[in-house]
Amino acid sequence: MTYDSMPMNDNVRREMPDRTNMNMNTQNNDMMQTGMMQGGTMRMGRRRNTEETDRVAEQVYSTLNEQMCKGISFHEQLADYFCFLGLQGFKRMLEYQYMKECADKRKLHKRYIDHHHRLIPVKQVQNPVLIPSDWMRYKTTDIDDSVISKFVKSAIEQYKQWEEKTKELYEEQCDILRDAGMVSDMEYVKELVLDVEKELKKIHRMMEGLNGTGYDVTTIHGMQDKYHEKYKKKYNDRFTTKNNYRPMPPYGEYDDEDYPTRRKRIGFI
Repeated sequence: MTYDSMPMNDNVRREMPDRTNMNMNTQNNDMMQTGMMQGGTMRMGRRRNTEETDRVAEQVYSTLNEQMCKGISFHEQLADYFCFLGLQGFKRMLEYQYMKECADKRKLHKRYIDHHHRLIPVKQVQNPVLIPSDWMRYKTTDIDDSVISKFVKSAIEQYKQWEEKTKELYEEQCDILRDAGMVSDMEYVKELVLDVEKELKKIHRMMEGLNGTGYDVTTIHGMQDKYHEKYKKKYNDRFTTKNNYRPMPPYGEYDDEDYPTRRKRIGFI
């Protein structure tokens, strides 16, 4: 005789548990446990993805920051280099680039904080050395035209090599970000690559013009006024208010109760 065929009175039936309900409850419990396990796995997966993104971001932004630190030092030294040689046009060009590198570095830090909510780790950076150490023994009055050709050629070649290495490093960081699926950060670094390409184009044009003359001293000196005026204007337009000066009206606020309205009417505000 089986369990199901056993005779039972009504009292026994009322006391026996409902086997159908028991099976359904067991299935529901199994489903809930499975759902909790899946949810936990999903959360763990998201956490691992976030940790990986944070790791890649820190690696890339630290690399970019280190290169920008070196770039700032490089452009500052190159500006001193040309200034020491008395080439004020080239000096102006490198001063502009130095300030631009500083602005780009600040933008890098701000972006990392805004988008990744962290600070770029502070690391010791080994800056490049461009100016020969024996120059420290001389004064600007010791420089004559006999050394200008050699020194300018050496400086511009080093300038080109620096920017080529910078472009290559930025492109590598783009690849890392692309492989990590970090599209927004990749697009940001691509803009840095394009900016370096523009600088390289400028350097190549300089080299082409000078190579054709064998880095003739007269040609080098003849280029300085053009570069000086060009980069003086670019510098002032971007980093000072000299070209944005607005003349103030002849009277102060205390002289005229209608001063704000009058200023607006005549175009000062």
